[in-house]
Amino acid sequence: MNDSTQSDFRNRVPLYTMLGAIVIFTHIATLKLQHWEGAMWLSGWVAAIGYIIWLISEANVSITESGKGETQKDRGTCELYVLGRILTVFSAIILGTQWQEFNFTMLLGLVLFAGGIAFRLNAIDTLGKFYSHRVRLIDEHSVVDTGPYQWVRHPAYTGMLIAHLGFVLVFFNLYAFLAWLLILLPAIVKRIKVEETALHELPGYTQYANSHKRLIPGVW
Repeated sequence: MNDSTQSDFRNRVPLYTMLGAIVIFTHIATLKLQHWEGAMWLSGWVAAIGYIIWLISEANVSITESGKGETQKDRGTCELYVLGRILTVFSAIILGTQWQEFNFTMLLGLVLFAGGIAFRLNAIDTLGKFYSHRVRLIDEHSVVDTGPYQWVRHPAYTGMLIAHLGFVLVFFNLYAFLAWLLILLPAIVKRIKVEETALHELPGYTQYANSHKRLIPGVW
């Protein structure tokens, strides 16, 4: 496999992962939710279908990724981040849930899930052509400080974490929560640190970073 082919394959990993995840996720969710009833069944399907729609909504980024060329800045963080996401989601839908009936925590989960997705998609839309699944800088790359970027430096990751926490709360079990806390969260923190090594190359980013927290306003 030559360098060009290898680069193209690596850039397509997010797309291949997304397509495979949709098929497997749909099958497992169907098996799981056939045992749920009433409002609990409805909330489960809202979260499951919402997740699929979310994956599809980001498909354009995955499709165009292959045309952006190779990058040496990512350092494998995309694969680690994808692994954390897969383990969190599939732990939630494969393993048994703690809930026996619909409850406030499930409702809270749905609200966080929807809010996190909306916040993330807004961040992606605001960043526009500068957004990529892999860490890279493109021609004319500049600092964006509008939309959700006026509050935190990495709102797409904030939205990702909130949405997955909400998803876990809907299908709650301890292992899914631990996957979110001990795998997905650290993977995103590591990715942010790698990403910021590249972003500090941009004129004005250091000043922007000094006045904006990474994920949570006033915290980190």
